[in-house]
Amino acid sequence: MIRKLARPLLASAFAVDGVQMLLDSKQCTDGAAKTTKVLHGVLPSAVAGFLPRDPEQAVRVTATTKVTAATLLGLGKAPRLAATVLTLIQIPTAVTRHAFWATDDAREKDSRKKGLVTDLALLGGLAITSADTAGAPGLRWRAEKAGQQVSKKVQDALPGQSEQEQFRQNVQEQAQDVLGRARDLGEQAAETVQSRASDLAGTVSDYVDDHSDEWRETAEKVGRTARKQAAQARKKAEKQAKKARKAGLLPS
Repeated sequence: MIRKLARPLLASAFAVDGVQMLLDSKQCTDGAAKTTKVLHGVLPSAVAGFLPRDPEQAVRVTATTKVTAATLLGLGKAPRLAATVLTLIQIPTAVTRHAFWATDDAREKDSRKKGLVTDLALLGGLAITSADTAGAPGLRWRAEKAGQQVSKKVQDALPGQSEQEQFRQNVQEQAQDVLGRARDLGEQAAETVQSRASDLAGTVSDYVDDHSDEWRETAEKVGRTARKQAAQARKKAEKQAKKARKAGLLPS
């Protein structure tokens, strides 16, 4: 019940401020220009690139965002997100709007100090609202709870100690069976190769025995033919030598 009353009251200040900024956007351009310049110098270039450089446009964007977030906060729609957005917007707004150190007028300085204190009080209310879960578990708690549930499910899905031992034993037995079969196949292959090698050696030996006489006769024939041809060549050479001596070509 308190939240239903407190949230609209807190949001009303920002909603009214956002509407006034939209109606009198030109009067807020000086402060917006200073704020935009500071933000462009502080924020990373990837983030600062989204900020409008036109002061009047920056005022309108800020005012529209402030009215939208205030409306969501007042209606209780995503109140924590709305409060966070309002906090981020209100900080630079309060600093530029109530910069009491930038004036020498005593009354103006006092007025700005009071305005800054009021904005700081509103920021405190926004900080409380952004952390208020309305009795529901927060995002961090839900994430941790979900992680615990997942971890429990994984542990439940894993086999127990006895099942792990049985699984390990089955794997060992299957591995031994595969090794035994591989050893038997190797022995059978060795026996087959040895048997075929013996058969081939016997076949070669038989072939040599069957043709050894034939090869010996052929060799003898080749030897006789070679000797006969050598004798004929020697006789022919002797005749040629005699003719050459008679002709005086060779000394007698």
